[in-house]
Amino acid sequence: MKYIIGIDDHDSPNRGCTTHFATNLIKIFHKDGIKLLDFPYLIRLNPNIPWKTRGNASIKLIVESDKDIEEIADIVWNASLDYVNNVSQGLKYGRKPGMAIVNYESSIILENFYTKAVSDVITQGFMEKYIQKTNAIVRGSRGIIGSLAAIGFEGNYTFELLTYRKEENWEKKREIDLDSLIAFDEKFFPKVFANVDYTKKRPLILSHGGDPVFYGIRGIDPEILLKGIDMIQIKDEEIENFMIFKSNQGTDAHIIKPGDKVYQTYYGKVTIKDVEIIPGGDVILRTENGLTIFVYKETGELNSMAKLLLSGDEIVVLGAIKPSSKYGRIIDAERIEILSLSNKVEYKNPKCPICGHSSESIGKNKGYRCKKCGYKFNSEKEIIEFPRDICLGTYQTRYYRHLTKPIFLEFYNDYKKETEVLNKILNILLHN
Repeated sequence: MKYIIGIDDHDSPNRGCTTHFATNLIKIFHKDGIKLLDFPYLIRLNPNIPWKTRGNASIKLIVESDKDIEEIADIVWNASLDYVNNVSQGLKYGRKPGMAIVNYESSIILENFYTKAVSDVITQGFMEKYIQKTNAIVRGSRGIIGSLAAIGFEGNYTFELLTYRKEENWEKKREIDLDSLIAFDEKFFPKVFANVDYTKKRPLILSHGGDPVFYGIRGIDPEILLKGIDMIQIKDEEIENFMIFKSNQGTDAHIIKPGDKVYQTYYGKVTIKDVEIIPGGDVILRTENGLTIFVYKETGELNSMAKLLLSGDEIVVLGAIKPSSKYGRIIDAERIEILSLSNKVEYKNPKCPICGHSSESIGKNKGYRCKKCGYKFNSEKEIIEFPRDICLGTYQTRYYRHLTKPIFLEFYNDYKKETEVLNKILNILLHN
């Protein structure tokens, strides 16, 4: 029988990681004769939820076994309890781990559940309805929501290779050779992404705090990510093991179903009404349909572009809808596409038709008088058009959210290669 398992909320603020637990669980499955049929999946959920977990991600595992569904659920949950009690100590920090398992054929029912979980808020009643629909076996608490969502994932995917530290190093500072990371990133661009901050010359791959992850590198080809293990040089320690996850990171999954409510993602065409640059450099865009869009200084090039927008410009904006005590709600922009630019013009008093010097207005609808020769005449104001300093096109925040698709990224699938890489990884992991 084929089953799909979802797990979530196994980390804590100081220790542990749900991906680390999933990697350990794969080892347990091997000992119990449960076969992993695909890469484990790392599924990011709605990035706008303020009560999300640290990584806001859950895990999906596709397995095959002669064991019945209840027996596999018990294996997973016993391992979960051991991990959150003895490794992550998540229960001490109020974590509410959960798991779910369904028959393979039932997973299609959860695709709508995933779509809502990545774009909106899930209620208890909504969750219970889908548990009944799928006859899912569930254990735990709040983590059940993420578990069901992960099971329902379907769509474009990228990959992330995560490396794990030996436990005695969890509290140590992570150090890598930045030049080796840049060499890897430059060699395989554009098939890798979000690994280096070239503006500040710093790595984006390092985890932080006392969790077991050392680094994670992201790309669209698992074979390339494997090469990163040899190319990226770490300092003063050895990696204990690693795993590659399929993921919805970098796929724009959060705009599968955009909305207009708080904690949803807005994605729509608007016309600029006015632009305000506030002290510190943040930009407020107000639109003809009453939206308030914030483009923060930290977004870099996106913020620089927003400062140059004018009334009448037409744009498509993508961003999180957030509550605001001052504005009611705002859109936190992460991407803006400029569709059309209005003319940038200045109106000046006409030149004197007699001597060519400048003129001044005599009064409303009374014409103009030359400042030099005093000649009075009627004329229209001169219109002077200036070039705009921005172009049509797409502008994106300098720092990606997990789900935001880099502009240059293109997806492709090579299932034969994926199978070969997965088998290679499992051979290393299970015999380590």
